[in-house]
Amino acid sequence: MGVWSRIGRQFGVVVAVGLTCCVAARAAPVDGLIVKLRDAPAHERAARLGAAEQSQHTERLQRVLQTERMTEARVRPAGRDAQHLNFGRRLSEGEAEALAARLRARPDVEWVEPNTRERLLQALPTPNDPYFRYVSPTDLGQWWLRPDGETTGGQLPSYGAPGVQNAWAWQTGRPSAVVAVLDTGITAHADLAGRVLPGYDFVSELEYANDGNGRDPDPSDPGDWVSQADITGNPAVFGTCPEQPSSWHGTIIGGIAAAATNNSQGVAGVNWNGRVLPVRVAGKCGATVLDITDGMRWAAGLAVPGAPLNPNPARIVNISFGGSAACGGLYQSTVNELASVGVVVVAAAGNEAAAITRPASCSGVVGVAALARDGLKASYSNFGPQVTVATVGGDPDADDGLLTLINTGTQAPGADSYGNVFGTSFATPVVSGVVSLMLSVNERLTVAQVIAGLRATARPHVQSAGGVPACSSSNPNTCVCTTSTCGAGVLDAVGAVRYAASPPPPAGGSDDGGGGALGALWLLGLALAVAALQSLPQVRGGRRA
Repeated sequence: MGVWSRIGRQFGVVVAVGLTCCVAARAAPVDGLIVKLRDAPAHERAARLGAAEQSQHTERLQRVLQTERMTEARVRPAGRDAQHLNFGRRLSEGEAEALAARLRARPDVEWVEPNTRERLLQALPTPNDPYFRYVSPTDLGQWWLRPDGETTGGQLPSYGAPGVQNAWAWQTGRPSAVVAVLDTGITAHADLAGRVLPGYDFVSELEYANDGNGRDPDPSDPGDWVSQADITGNPAVFGTCPEQPSSWHGTIIGGIAAAATNNSQGVAGVNWNGRVLPVRVAGKCGATVLDITDGMRWAAGLAVPGAPLNPNPARIVNISFGGSAACGGLYQSTVNELASVGVVVVAAAGNEAAAITRPASCSGVVGVAALARDGLKASYSNFGPQVTVATVGGDPDADDGLLTLINTGTQAPGADSYGNVFGTSFATPVVSGVVSLMLSVNERLTVAQVIAGLRATARPHVQSAGGVPACSSSNPNTCVCTTSTCGAGVLDAVGAVRYAASPPPPAGGSDDGGGGALGALWLLGLALAVAALQSLPQVRGGRRA
């Protein structure tokens, strides 16, 4: 691949950002509102109350709706203690905001937000070059899993790689550190055989579900393609959706985190023995906030009305969908609830070379920005102060992306295969996989300790000697990261695993889950461990079909 021109990288990004701008200008319809009354009891608690007390809380909401002339709205539970208002039709963005403003003005309403459709945080459009998506005899394999700084084949040094192979010397992973993949569902793949736990389908709207039904126990991915016939034949539903083939996004995410490893077949995953919990929240055109948050709660083992309890709760929830609005009450309360039961939420920053999307922007979420192989910010990656850490997502102007599992179908599922992908969507399961290694070492880690460990052990961001500018609103594309734009630093897998084995107590000496300051002896031990591991022999990438 040789030395890449930084000017060429920036020029390519200008075109991509222009395309993103033009597509995003059309607002998608809104599926009702989500409202939380002040002092509303949790749904589980309300179900245990007597009929008279339940009626009292129901009447509170009905009085609000009657006063605001919204009695046509059908009500169902949302999250822990909120309600979803379905008006029997989709609302325009302006209409939804006007209705929400009326409800917010009521003294007994704590918050209201539209149930918007969050978009798939997919990478740059895939070109149709014959060998772009398929592995050739000369491709670089899974360089993103091998030790950081590698220059095999005369490539740019892989300063953006987390060095997962070094971490495997300490921990290859346990099946108990389950990663829930909230995505498009899952397809059968030989390299995921025996790794997929029973999941659930939370896509509630039939028009977008694409499987002929609503919520059910089948998380299979039927495809999320949108054809021109869809768009022209049903513009009210698909008119704001981009035309695209099926992405098989959930299968790709699962493969990065937990593809079968050391099995003489295909590719490796971050966790050699990992388990994937597929939670289908997205069909055609993305996913609604309500479906995502219900999926988050179910994945964590919490009760969701209408769905059975999840018998295999996850410790990590991976989300590669998002929207440009502020975090919002439902997302934040759900993240807080998951943290209270020890579940880490890891979310993609987004791919518009702009501000970080939600839920990555929510407090307590591990927000992930994407780097190119050389450690510079990937040209498409969003950035900002809410990013927790950055790691490789690939950049087609600097490397060949992340080699992992794919499906060859363009609409319905086709044959399983392997290919290269780019995006913050795919940087996110790299982090989720490393968190699963941390929890494999120490399952007692709290969410606060996991986040503190990722931050404390991150390597400093790469500083360019070639005149590439720092990331800013005026330089949003290929740029040099700082701690205020791309998180604490570059994900360091071995450092994070070492941290998990013996997390330092917070200031004051108590071990209440905080990150605390690192002692000099601990830092010295970490430095020696990293130096020793960097001298380990490297392994060759596996052969691919």
